[in-house]
Amino acid sequence: MSNHPLRLYVDTQFTSPYAMSVFVTLREKGLPFEVRTLDLNALENQSKNYTGLSLTQRVPTLEHGDFALSESSAITEYLDEVFPQVPVYPQAAQQRARARQVQAWLRSDLLPIRQERSTLAVFYGVQYAPLSPAAQLAAHKLLDAAQLLLAGGGATTCLGGGQSPTWTWR
Repeated sequence: MSNHPLRLYVDTQFTSPYAMSVFVTLREKGLPFEVRTLDLNALENQSKNYTGLSLTQRVPTLEHGDFALSESSAITEYLDEVFPQVPVYPQAAQQRARARQVQAWLRSDLLPIRQERSTLAVFYGVQYAPLSPAAQLAAHKLLDAAQLLLAGGGATTCLGGGQSPTWTWR
C-alpha cells in the first residue's frame, strides 16, 4: 500500500492550519504527493464526489490509493505508521502520548482565539479588532503551555497555574 500515490485535499486559499500540518508532515517525510484544492466558499467540500471521499466533508483529506482519511491528526498518525522511515511523532510512548495530547488540546480548546483570529491574519495580513477578554484568556493559556513545553516541562505543572507575562494583543 505504501507505493500507492498520495493526494492531499486542501482549501483553495491554503489557510487551514490542519491541512498545513498534513502538508508539513508529507514534506518532512519526503513523500511525493499531489495537492487538490477545494473552494470551501463554493461548498465544493459538500459535492457528491467529495462527500464520497471525505467522511467529515472537511479539509484536509488524504487519499492513498483507494483509501481516504479525513482529520489532520488521524492523517499524520496514519502517515507515521505507513511510512515509518522518517518519524514525525516521538518514538518513546510517553513522549508520543504527550505530543498527541498537545495536538488534541490545540484542536479542542482555545475556541475564542480560533473565532477571533483566523489564519487569514497569518497568511494574508488581515487586521482584526483587539482580542476580547475571553480570547485574551485563551491566548494566555496557550502561551503558558508553549512556555512550559519549550522549557521542557509539562509533566506535573498545571496549565495556566503560574505567573504569566503581560501581553498586548492587537
